[in-house]
Amino acid sequence: MENEIGFKFFFWIGTAVMLLSVLTVVLFVLLHRNKVAKIKRKESENLLRISLESEKRERKRIASDLHDGISGDLHAMQNYITILQNREDNDDRIALFKEIETILSSTLENIQGISYNLMPPTLESQGLVPTLQSYFERVRKWNRISFSARYDHIPIEIPAADSYELYRIVQELLANITKHNDATHIDFSIINDQGQIIIEMVDNGKSFDFFKSLREPGGMGLKNITSRVSQIRGKLIQVPSATGNKIKIYYNVTDRNSR
Repeated sequence: MENEIGFKFFFWIGTAVMLLSVLTVVLFVLLHRNKVAKIKRKESENLLRISLESEKRERKRIASDLHDGISGDLHAMQNYITILQNREDNDDRIALFKEIETILSSTLENIQGISYNLMPPTLESQGLVPTLQSYFERVRKWNRISFSARYDHIPIEIPAADSYELYRIVQELLANITKHNDATHIDFSIINDQGQIIIEMVDNGKSFDFFKSLREPGGMGLKNITSRVSQIRGKLIQVPSATGNKIKIYYNVTDRNSR
């Protein structure tokens, strides 16, 4: 009897030790996986940050080359054409020079537009809101789309790097609207709610599911948007709407400035 009791005692002790060992191993594996996941997430965030910073530098470089290099050369050519045109007395040649001058003017305007879209010069000097106002004027001019815009009158102090990302988010969203959903009007607002910036874009085009489209192979522009939102630790939501689409971006200025 005593042997049986002793056997049962050691059996349960052994079972408890084995269970404890298994639980310890499972806990160790879970902690290890969690640590690896955090490392991978951190590496992913660093790679994203480096990628976006590299893109910004390259955009700035190309915009500068277009503005200072090619635009300068085309302006010089335009001046030479004007000089030749003033010295010419043949009507056919004068007409040809005028046509060349018109082509050069159109090319210069296109290059300035490309340079502006790559890196708006007002973004660093004047900030996000004036840059968005200027950008909407350009979009309205070239796409025949109307805007209703509302801007917070309280000064919005946003770090320069985040201003660039927010501008690019709005730019990507607007490009998606003008290219794919036949919108003719956009309601845009940006407000400062006690340190939280809320950007809202509402259009009257074809309704679409942002996050469903994000998973499709051709949704690169939408992936760029979510990457930039992640980079500034913001949040993007699509508000259900009976017609058109409503997108909101939340960005916490206080949180970013405290990091």
